[in-house]
Amino acid sequence: MNNQHRVSSGTTPMVLRKSLVSVSIGGLTWLVANATGQQKEWGLLFSAFVGAVVLMVQFLIDFERRIATMESSINTHHIEIEALVQRRFAEISEIAELFSLVEASAMRTDVVVQFLRNAVAISDAPRLRFELAHAEIGRMSEFLHELQSGHATYFGEDRDWLLGLTREAEHSVDAISLPSVDGGVHGFAEGFWESDLGHRYLECQREAIDRRDVSVRRIIVLERGNPRAVESVFELCALHASYGIEVRTLHTDAIPLGISRALLDFIIFDDVVGYEVTPGAHAGADRPPTIVNTRLVLRSDVVRAHRVHFDELWGTADPFDPSTAVARAPLRAPGWAGSGT
Repeated sequence: MNNQHRVSSGTTPMVLRKSLVSVSIGGLTWLVANATGQQKEWGLLFSAFVGAVVLMVQFLIDFERRIATMESSINTHHIEIEALVQRRFAEISEIAELFSLVEASAMRTDVVVQFLRNAVAISDAPRLRFELAHAEIGRMSEFLHELQSGHATYFGEDRDWLLGLTREAEHSVDAISLPSVDGGVHGFAEGFWESDLGHRYLECQREAIDRRDVSVRRIIVLERGNPRAVESVFELCALHASYGIEVRTLHTDAIPLGISRALLDFIIFDDVVGYEVTPGAHAGADRPPTIVNTRLVLRSDVVRAHRVHFDELWGTADPFDPSTAVARAPLRAPGWAGSGT
C-alpha cells in the first residue's frame, strides 16, 4: 500500500509537468501562427497538433528511459541470481564430495551425520553454550588433524584417550607402569591405581578381557631404595591378577645391559597405537608424581620400537604368583634396600 502511494505521488507531478510543457509549446505555436497572419482556425489546430506531438515525445522518451532502467535492473538481478546459484551449487558439490569421502573412509557415516545435526541444532542456544560448542568442535578438529600427522599431545593427565582406547581394543593391551607416573608417596600406595581414573581403567580392562578376550599384560617397575613400597607392590599385583591381568614385576638392576635404555611409561593398544606419559620432576618426597603431558603415537615405526622394547622387558621381568609365598621374592631385587642382602 505504501509503495503504491509513493508511485502515485511521484507520477502525478511528472504528468503535470509534461502537460504544462505541451500546453506551453502549443500556446507559443498559436502566438507564432497569429503573428504570421495565419487564420485562427488553422493556427489553433496547428498549435494543438504541436502540443500533442510534444506530449507524446515526452512520454516516449520517459518510456524508453524506464525500459533501459528495467533492463539494467533485470541484468543486475540475473547476475546476482546466477552468482547465488553457482555458489549454492559449489557448496552442494563440496558437501557431496565430503560425504563421498566419508563413505569411502572407515568412518561411520551415521556418526558424522549425527554430529553435524547436533552442531546445527545448537545454533539457537545462548551465546556461552554456543561458544563452548564452537571451542570443542575446534579442539576436536585439531585432534583429528594431529591423528593424521601421526601423533597427538594432551598437556597434563589424560582421561578420555586412555579409557576410550581400552574400551575399543580388540586384541591386546601391553603396558609398563612406572612409580614416577603411577606411584604415590610410598611406592604405588595412594597413587594412580587408587584414584577414580585408576579404578575406571581397571574396570575397562576387566571388560575387555571378559567380553572381547583381549590379552592385557602389565610390567610394574619396582622402585629402588624404598622398602615400604614392597607391600604396596605386592597388593597392586594381586589386584591386577584379580582382574585377569597378567602382571610381572621388574627391577631396573635386573635389566641386561644389552636391552637397557631409558624406561618410559607407555601402553601399546592392538600394536597400532602407542600411549606415552611424561612425568614431571618430583616436587618432594611427600608429594605424588605429576604428569606433564600425554602423547598418542600412531607412527608404525615408533609403535614397533615400543613393541620390541616391551617384549624384551617382559622376558626379563619376574612373573607374579599370588598363590605362593615366594611371590614376594621378586620384589626384592639384589642390591635393593630391604632385600636382606
